[in-house]
Amino acid sequence: MGKKALILYASARPKGEVSVFVNLFKENFKGEIQTQNLFETLSPNSKIYPCLDCGMCSRKSGCAINDGFQNIIGNDADIIVLAAPIYMSNLPAPALALISRFNYLYNNKKHLNIIHDIKPKTGVLILTGGGGACKPLAGQTNEDLPIRQTKYLFKKLNADLQEQNIVLSLKTDTLPTKQDEYNKQKIINIAKSLNKTNYAEKE
Repeated sequence: MGKKALILYASARPKGEVSVFVNLFKENFKGEIQTQNLFETLSPNSKIYPCLDCGMCSRKSGCAINDGFQNIIGNDADIIVLAAPIYMSNLPAPALALISRFNYLYNNKKHLNIIHDIKPKTGVLILTGGGGACKPLAGQTNEDLPIRQTKYLFKKLNADLQEQNIVLSLKTDTLPTKQDEYNKQKIINIAKSLNKTNYAEKE
């Protein structure tokens, strides 16, 4: 049985800079692929609301909001790909909304002594961006904060993100992704390597 990949597409532009790399990944990954567009607001299976601090997860298992978040936490994928542009030195708002929803893990554990078993996965991060760094927010580099946000998200999803599976194309104002041969080849190599190896086991 082939491996499964879940792509979280966090760009407002279906044919923007991020899509070049996502399409290359799809062309070279031989397993089953599901794509969830985090900017899709019309489909209840895609749209993800931010945490509403309703407190329900302090009283019952899981999260009370029934939306696209359930597809992510309940997904049996072996690989999870987050593909996003950098907006003001941050991940886009729908990705930040997704991160906020993992509040339920903390409250379930603290108030109900419920610990959720989430399948181990391999993580892949694709970030695109152009322009200068927003140093007050991100330290010294434009990608610093989005990478840390992604690592937090992937930790909650039990996804192991290794350095070789991070793709940064950060000069799209002068070097569009369709001309970024180095990172295009890196995406191809990542997809092909994932065809050969199992997801990383947690220690």
